[in-house]
Amino acid sequence: MASTNKKINVTELDFDAIKANLKEFLKGQSEFSDYDFEGSGLAVLLDVLAYNTHYNALYDNLAINELFLDSAIKRNSVVSRAKELGYVPRSARCSTAQVNVQITSVTEGPSVVTIPALSPFTTTVDGKTYTFYNREPISSTGPAVVYNANNVTLTEGQYLTYRYTVTENGRYIIPNSNVDLNTLRVRVQENSQSSEFNTFTRSTSLVDADSTTRVFWTKEIDDGLYELTFGDGVLGQKLDVGNVISIDYFVSSLDAPNGARVFQYSGQPPIDGATTSVYIVNPASGGDGPESVESIKFNAPRSYAAQNRAVTTDDYKSIIYNQFSEARSVAVWGGEDNNPPTYGKTYICVRPKSATKLTNQQKSDIVNTILTNKNVVSVIPEVLDPEYLNIALNCTVYYNPRETIRSAAEIEDIVRQTIFKYDDDDLQGFDGVFRHSKLSRLIDMSEKGIVSNNTTVLIRRKIAPRYNVSAQYILNIINPIYTTGLAQNNIYTTGLFVAGSDIIHYLDDDGVGNMRLYYIGSSAEKIVVNPTIGTVDYAKGIINIKNLHITSIADIDFEISIRPSSYDVVSAYTQIAQIARDHLTVTAIADETANGDLRAGRNYQHTTSRS
Repeated sequence: MASTNKKINVTELDFDAIKANLKEFLKGQSEFSDYDFEGSGLAVLLDVLAYNTHYNALYDNLAINELFLDSAIKRNSVVSRAKELGYVPRSARCSTAQVNVQITSVTEGPSVVTIPALSPFTTTVDGKTYTFYNREPISSTGPAVVYNANNVTLTEGQYLTYRYTVTENGRYIIPNSNVDLNTLRVRVQENSQSSEFNTFTRSTSLVDADSTTRVFWTKEIDDGLYELTFGDGVLGQKLDVGNVISIDYFVSSLDAPNGARVFQYSGQPPIDGATTSVYIVNPASGGDGPESVESIKFNAPRSYAAQNRAVTTDDYKSIIYNQFSEARSVAVWGGEDNNPPTYGKTYICVRPKSATKLTNQQKSDIVNTILTNKNVVSVIPEVLDPEYLNIALNCTVYYNPRETIRSAAEIEDIVRQTIFKYDDDDLQGFDGVFRHSKLSRLIDMSEKGIVSNNTTVLIRRKIAPRYNVSAQYILNIINPIYTTGLAQNNIYTTGLFVAGSDIIHYLDDDGVGNMRLYYIGSSAEKIVVNPTIGTVDYAKGIINIKNLHITSIADIDFEISIRPSSYDVVSAYTQIAQIARDHLTVTAIADETANGDLRAGRNYQHTTSRS
């Protein structure tokens, strides 16, 4: 019976469905009502038509996706869509370091000693040498034998210069990728014979730009390059044909030099025979690649909503993420939400990528450079250091040896990698929450032979001791602390030395709300020196230690360990929950009961469910 289909169904995009629709259409025509399409030459033509339709549909789908920020995949498309929102993606960043420079002369030197700008300082990271430069001259006054220059900023990268002559409808493209736009300097001469330069500054908006303002704008084009555009005589000063544009900049080595701590001066001695020593103040940090596609998609809409001003907490986050490449995670809250409330302030906490906290210089840059003229005048931003809730895990894994070919050691390694991945994916940020059941499920699924796991949780918190002074330490863990009303060491510290004693002392709780100071006697007994040196609010997770006079500590760090009431660990404000990888214990045990051996239960290795 002939098909009655007189129209082609255009709702399908799959090749086989398109071909079937074409067949149905042809069968509906009287000329092909009894035609065998499978064994005929017409089948080849149908394949061609179906392929052509399929390719066009695929191309159109991809092209349309590239028109929207959320669905675009190509970087050029994402950058182009971000431009429509007035968003300029962050460029690569050069690594910077702060150092003190000491110049030692053989004899008393001149009144002023200067190391010229762009003098090289070298360092080695992972066997590769990188060159840093001082972007400004380094001067020290004398006369003296030793000259000191403190807090000198060094910038890593390859220093390059490029020149353009202005023409009608000319384009001015920086011919290198991974350029740090923060190091970009643009100067303009009237012509190639002129000895005078006018400096133009980079602008990111049209505000305050009139016909005489010497500004330029940058935009990212293909292959990660940047193009400079200048004013038209209405918004920004217009360049004349024949002007010469001089561009100098640094090309970044991205994050490879981060962490460098040892520098050597590799330039000409500022004084004949003098030696130049370099002492680290802040290690190299901040080196990074251009803003990623995912970051642009996230930040562009928020930057547009912020309109280059910092009012809401999301505004602050958007500006910091966009202009401070070292930010890994950012938390912002108003003073009215602080504990206790502090009106007229905005608190900012930034976790950097290559360190545990920001340097004082980085904090100053955020407040005085990035946020200046953007936040409300009456609101004072304050940058705080993050605090880390280090989660120590003791994981015992039971596995069926008949269901896996892996050894216990191999299973332990798989479980460790699973825990590390969970730490990277779900924690490490201010919004991270350690969910015990989720991790437990991931561990069970990490290897088919695993039948169960028993994972216990302990919170470790490092405390910065204040030496040789009677000090108070208030720790707000946020998470309720486990207690049974008995002294069971639910809270305990590493060793410390206190004033008037050369014996190692410790702190713990008595189970009823008091912190105690004690030491271990000759018979391993606990001798309590002060039974009420502090208090504990178990429900709120607050520990208050008073009048603790520390002279030194017995370990590398002064740490307090806490058994949480719940195995889910949350964080708030400045806190970041993360797994303490140096305190992770994984043990794999063969479980013969999984094979139905009733006798195996007699030798089952039980583990406690409490830390």
